[in-house]
Amino acid sequence: MKIHEVAGKLGITPRAIRLYEAKGLLRPGRERDNGYRTFSERDAWRLQTIAALRDVGLGLERIAAMLDKLDRGDSASAHHYLELQRMALASKRVEGKHALDVLDELIGRLETKGRLEADALFRLTGRLNEIRRQQASWIDAWRFDELATRFDGSAALLSTGPALSQAEYGRTLDMIAQWTAPRPGEPGLDVGTGTGNLAGLLAARGARMSAVDQSKAMLAICREKHPDVAAKLGNALALPFADGRFAFVASAFSYHFLNAEQQLLALAEMDRVLKPGGRACLAGLMTEEGGEAAGTEPAKHSIGRERTAAWFRERGYVTVHYAINPQIGVLHAARAS
Repeated sequence: MKIHEVAGKLGITPRAIRLYEAKGLLRPGRERDNGYRTFSERDAWRLQTIAALRDVGLGLERIAAMLDKLDRGDSASAHHYLELQRMALASKRVEGKHALDVLDELIGRLETKGRLEADALFRLTGRLNEIRRQQASWIDAWRFDELATRFDGSAALLSTGPALSQAEYGRTLDMIAQWTAPRPGEPGLDVGTGTGNLAGLLAARGARMSAVDQSKAMLAICREKHPDVAAKLGNALALPFADGRFAFVASAFSYHFLNAEQQLLALAEMDRVLKPGGRACLAGLMTEEGGEAAGTEPAKHSIGRERTAAWFRERGYVTVHYAINPQIGVLHAARAS
């Protein structure tokens, strides 16, 4: 096929095709007598791939790197590139939702009062900027990719320090499984799954489990241990799932890696992906008021039990709490249909 033929077939402009060639993303053949480009079916497939990746927001440099990995047979790295892009799009979707909420409130104030007051405008836009800042500020100061291969040998210690014994760790996961009580085939989500210990336990109880984690290495182990769990790269502040997807959401020993403001954003994401009548279960470092956990480096932030329970109750949930020990708690919340 000539360039105008493949362009018409795929709905891509000849100019874009020439740009992709100049950037090294494809190498069409050339006719001997006139030097015109010729495109094979494989070239057309590659162009379709490039166009699709552009449509979901990947830049040309990232696409070039991903195609190079595929050409070398490194599908795992290409898979990771796509997961990173999905994470970025999920974050933008959540940010867009908060921006719409702010706009709706501004419109409502304008319709009610006929004007926008400066203090209200600054307060609402300030809230949106703070949400953006909190989403961007989470970093993996604990280097989970490096810990992944050792995590299962001392999961409790790596997550909570001396606050939890290995036996208590297992008891905590069992309690989450009992309280969530998954029915056969029921869709569930494990947030901050790590190597998949909780997700695997819930899947064994009959749930159809999905799981998210920000650590590529942790997810690789999770997928190897529990191939029936749909594990995705993602984080608690922007879950890569549609609204109302899950019957329950659980998280064990991950929320205390978020500060107090990030924890509230993560709770909103849990609430968003739950079905009507859904339930949530959190476990980890948990104190009445929350705050920075003493003696942890880098800093962890205990889950504020009262604040978290109140957050759920304000949204129609019924909550119950159980203390594994003075520092570790499990909080369960069930929403009315």
